[in-house]
Amino acid sequence: MLVKFFPPQLNSKSFNRHLFKPKVTFKYKSEVVSAITIVAVIVIIFSSLFFYTGNWPPAVIVESSSMQHGNNFVFGVINTGDIVGVKKAQSFTSIQTYLVAREHGSPTTYGEYGNVIIYKNYELGELVIHRAMFYVMGWNGTTPIIYGNTHPSWLLIQGSDVYISNVGYSHKNLEVQLQNYIGQTGFITMGDHNFATSTYGSGKYTIAADQNYGIDNTLVNETQVFGYAVGYLPILGVLKVWGTSDRVYIPELSNLAMIVIIIAVIAIAIAPFPSVRTGKKQDKNRR
Repeated sequence: MLVKFFPPQLNSKSFNRHLFKPKVTFKYKSEVVSAITIVAVIVIIFSSLFFYTGNWPPAVIVESSSMQHGNNFVFGVINTGDIVGVKKAQSFTSIQTYLVAREHGSPTTYGEYGNVIIYKNYELGELVIHRAMFYVMGWNGTTPIIYGNTHPSWLLIQGSDVYISNVGYSHKNLEVQLQNYIGQTGFITMGDHNFATSTYGSGKYTIAADQNYGIDNTLVNETQVFGYAVGYLPILGVLKVWGTSDRVYIPELSNLAMIVIIIAVIAIAIAPFPSVRTGKKQDKNRR
């Protein structure tokens, strides 16, 4: 027996509606909206940082222990794995050196007088984040002329050598030898932790400035300065440092805190939070 199946009768309006206006629901609409919102927030944050700092990237991740105050994590100073903002310096006078800040009693940043600068180190071929100790602005023969020097009692200049008493969290005395830099102008830089742990020097003075410590072989001029450190996000850069040989410098507390953060993020990501739609359905069923 021959059987024919006929479609249901449709008038022209019904036909057009079914043919040209199919009902489509986008299953992942809320997820897409959330993703777009997150991206927008990230763009806004980084754009704001760029306009504030004048630098791109506006922040760096610290991968060494040279600015730590001890081997353990200390809040408020620069530890391995921290993220630090970098503000562009308009000139060398925009940077408050240790010498100038100590003479005025401020500012103190990251646990010590003066600004911490991020500069291009040609000896190492990378960026270095160290404290700007003082700025040599010229020479009187073989004697350096130091910017902002008002001849305080704790500063002594003998020939090309500069001596500063009671420096840093270790309260040691610093000796900076400048005989190899006569005629140059620029910053003398030093890591807080490098100075505290240095065994170089003789008598009561310690040698630890980058220019004497094998870290740099020139004074740091303005063109090398990427900026000075502003702001501080502790620990969050540890994840990047884990993938490098510098992970040995990460304080134990920073490692532990990073593990806790990762576990917390994963837990939040996989937690079965009820959606708004599910909540509405439950309310409807109760009625």
